[in-house]
Amino acid sequence: MQNKPLFIALALALFVGSGVAGYFGPPLYKQYREARLAAGFVPPAVPALRTRAFSRQFENLLAATRPMPFPDIAFTDAKGKPHRFPRGRDRPLLINFWATWCGPCVVELPSLDKFARDYKGRIDVIAVAVDADRTAGQIGHFLENRKLGDFAAFHSGDPAMMTKLDLGGIPTSFLIGSDGLILYRFEGDADWTSPDARAFFDAFLLQKR
Repeated sequence: MQNKPLFIALALALFVGSGVAGYFGPPLYKQYREARLAAGFVPPAVPALRTRAFSRQFENLLAATRPMPFPDIAFTDAKGKPHRFPRGRDRPLLINFWATWCGPCVVELPSLDKFARDYKGRIDVIAVAVDADRTAGQIGHFLENRKLGDFAAFHSGDPAMMTKLDLGGIPTSFLIGSDGLILYRFEGDADWTSPDARAFFDAFLLQKR
């Protein structure tokens, strides 16, 4: 067969090429995707006056300066049904991390509950308990005794989640745009129904994020 050497050479080239693509492809694609995100990212821009006023309630209020996708985390609802953080939402999401043993967390939950009802249909709100020694059902019972809504009846006992989110303490909350990118990080507890909170979120909603 006269073309056998050429055939072997082509097969070898394809084999080497596929190996190189397999080795370098994922990192290169990741770099490409990150570059695309960075090029199209618009930092959140709630007026500084509104942000400063609301930030006085927290230890830290941080606005994103670069695109940071919210990590893929797993949690369960009050019935033990597994959930993962959903992508491509219709509206922004405020997600709060708390624990039953955390006094400031429990104190702020009623105001977060009212915030969830006041902004229903405009901002989704969920709270995820990070108690390692409680089940989802126990979390639900804890909330029921305090007449709090099921927005907080989510649970994750996975210690790796704390690392993924870089949680140095709780409560910590994240405001995530409909594109899944973190826009604001709130460290510490707050009155989510205060005039400063309402002014901040009303200004935020004008951005159509």
